[in-house]
Amino acid sequence: MPNDCGIQDSSGLARALTGDFKGAIADFEAYIAQADGDSKAQRQRWVKELRAGKNPLIDTELKKLRRE
Repeated sequence: MPNDCGIQDSSGLARALTGDFKGAIADFEAYIAQADGDSKAQRQRWVKELRAGKNPLIDTELKKLRRE
């Protein structure tokens, strides 16, 4: 099966939303290693916040994702 960074990204989102910050960081780092552009920078910010113990996926961020 080919390496699909979208799967890692979706898994990271689900883990962050359920409070599994460690798992979310691992998934987002795998995504970041394969991605480029705005989404890569966004996930890098998310990882930074997750490492600080904060969930970056607040309502405003989730609304942005729904529009993408």
